[in-house]
Amino acid sequence: MSSSVTDSRAQQKPVPAEIDVCGLTHRGRVRSENADHFLIASFHRAMQVHNSSIPDTAFSALSSDSRGYVFLVADGVGAFAQAANGSARAIRSVAQYLVEMSEVSLSADPQREEEIVSNVRGALVEAHETLLKLDEDGIPGSAVTTLTMLVAIWPRVYVVHVGDSRAYRLRDGTLEQLTTDQTMAQAMIDSGEWTRAIADASPLKHVLVSALGSQQVDPQIRSLDLERQDVVLLCTDGLTKHVSDDEIRDRLTRGDSSAAMCHSLIDLALSRGGADNVTVVIGKAPLS
Repeated sequence: MSSSVTDSRAQQKPVPAEIDVCGLTHRGRVRSENADHFLIASFHRAMQVHNSSIPDTAFSALSSDSRGYVFLVADGVGAFAQAANGSARAIRSVAQYLVEMSEVSLSADPQREEEIVSNVRGALVEAHETLLKLDEDGIPGSAVTTLTMLVAIWPRVYVVHVGDSRAYRLRDGTLEQLTTDQTMAQAMIDSGEWTRAIADASPLKHVLVSALGSQQVDPQIRSLDLERQDVVLLCTDGLTKHVSDDEIRDRLTRGDSSAAMCHSLIDLALSRGGADNVTVVIGKAPLS
């Protein structure tokens, strides 16, 4: 196949049957509770039929074409009483917000990108406020969580991130981290005070400077192009505590199914101690 034909196919929007997605989560080998949660969802144009002389089977509730996908991972901070509840509530809040956001059922339009970004930011703000209100709802204890989200509206993907869970994209054999860890250690690197080696050895590597439900939240938002051969991965730090970026890249380049890659990465983290909850979400739309 010529490179021009391959390049052309790489730009073609995949149909739902071509999209391979999977998400898995595991409590790990140390924690007594799994405070990680994830969500994979697609959006469709839908019609609700209330009455008709034609049998219901003549209608389809959903269009055959997906209008967008959303991937979410959230890692409830274990030091807080409502860790698992916080990550679950944050995901439910974001999902509800997106259901009511008309942009997820439309094609991406460069002229509307600012509007879409504003709306996905709004979903994060809504989730943050939901967690802050738990005490008002009579639920004791603080709920603090990371949240990393990809909203894919072909041919763009919007990355929204708070905390130290991560999003990656594999393209042409190169793995790119799409998010920046919002930790004290990363802040020291950014200021030039520390090297990566010093940060990786420091306990501050796991101290968050931004999280949903905390007193400080500073969302990162960016948008990128999507191509058919891309592989996207979201994960909590239970994976990256044990598995290097090179090892992640190695498994994503093997051409396995998303489910097989999720199992492989989680099994690797568990084999090295599974010191934390571990969650992996993978999506791809291969050309063949």
